[in-house]
Amino acid sequence: MRGIHGIHASKKVMKMKVVRLLAILAILLALPGQALGEPLKIATILGPPWGFMGHDGQPTGMMYEIGNRIAEVAGLRYSNSLVPYPRTAADIENGSADVTIRFGNDQMTRGAVPAGVVVSMPIILVGPSGKHYSKLSELRGKTVGVVRTSKYVEQFDTDKAIQKYPVNDYVTMAKMLAMRRLDAGVGSSMGLFYGAYMAGVKPEDIGVPLVLGSNDFILFVSKKTAKPETTRALKEALDKLSSSGEIKQIMSKYSKSFSLPQR
Repeated sequence: MRGIHGIHASKKVMKMKVVRLLAILAILLALPGQALGEPLKIATILGPPWGFMGHDGQPTGMMYEIGNRIAEVAGLRYSNSLVPYPRTAADIENGSADVTIRFGNDQMTRGAVPAGVVVSMPIILVGPSGKHYSKLSELRGKTVGVVRTSKYVEQFDTDKAIQKYPVNDYVTMAKMLAMRRLDAGVGSSMGLFYGAYMAGVKPEDIGVPLVLGSNDFILFVSKKTAKPETTRALKEALDKLSSSGEIKQIMSKYSKSFSLPQR
């Protein structure tokens, strides 16, 4: 009889262990991807100099490299995809991407947690060659190229008298400026002039820039997937890379391809 009771007891213990294991598994499956050890999903802006395919057929770019280094220094496995600028915000908001580096807008405010400023860049306005603007009001009634869904500086973004013409990237904007299909273009200094470089448009073939202000490229983490320990690790990694000068070193690789015209 003792043997039978012992067998029943053993079965009961085994059953309890199985139930516990199933409960633990159910909890793990309900947690966000980071808890299961899935790679951090980085969404990088598609378009030079932020992220693009190099001559070797491999992805490269300023924000692509910076995003990778932040993940590496944070000790996280990662994947990095190049996606159109508007989709970076959508992917962060719906949780299909964990991290992106870009300017803020209303959608980023809704869907993301800012982990820190990666770099602040001048926002410039340039016209076609020979056309130099000295103040923003000169653009009222004119057509100005903007990268689709971008927010630059408030005085430009909110001026309804300026017609904004959306383009996919700065390469397209530079080509349209050179062909005089736009009265002007607005963007970050680095983005606009690197776009011109990639398009084969020389800085002297477009106008002298008017500085409108500055805007921050921010490291954003999706509210859908953000975990405090992951966000903290990413922020600490960003701080380390900023302090060491490595972010500036990465940026210099792309800025040395062109020279900004001077007033």
